[in-house]
Amino acid sequence: MVNKEKLKDTMGRPLTQSLFLEIGYETDKAVFTLKDQDHVYEGVTYPSLKRLFLEMEDIVEYDFASEYLLNWQHWQRLNKNKVLAKHFAEWREELELRIRSQSVRGILDMSTDSFQALKWISDKGWDKKSAGRPSKKEKLQEERMQQRLEEEFNDDVVRLLKA
Repeated sequence: MVNKEKLKDTMGRPLTQSLFLEIGYETDKAVFTLKDQDHVYEGVTYPSLKRLFLEMEDIVEYDFASEYLLNWQHWQRLNKNKVLAKHFAEWREELELRIRSQSVRGILDMSTDSFQALKWISDKGWDKKSAGRPSKKEKLQEERMQQRLEEEFNDDVVRLLKA
């Protein structure tokens, strides 16, 4: 559990960049690392916020913000920071791939009773995009995601088709 008082400055305002060992100006204020795993620096262990984010598997991100940050507004503030936003976007992509991968694996392993629920997860049923044509960035991201899924599950699909 994170000491929430460490997430604020002396005036009680939420910290942003200084929360992270790698980009904070004063390392004594750092609470987290941006690395993939927890990191020890000068005898202090800094938990990886990325690891915590991925382990929680909270696609809505609300519970994550409540558990490890001050609140939802603090998470929103961190996301508006250009330096941090690129890290969070990568984490979201990895989380999405992780969840979709688990869903596809579940489809292969489970009976048809749960097929629709797992398909909803695999198809990103929670992500309700507005109507219209997807952007080039969205197309490229989806193509990369599909390619990774195909590579990972190609052997399983061939095995199922032969059965």
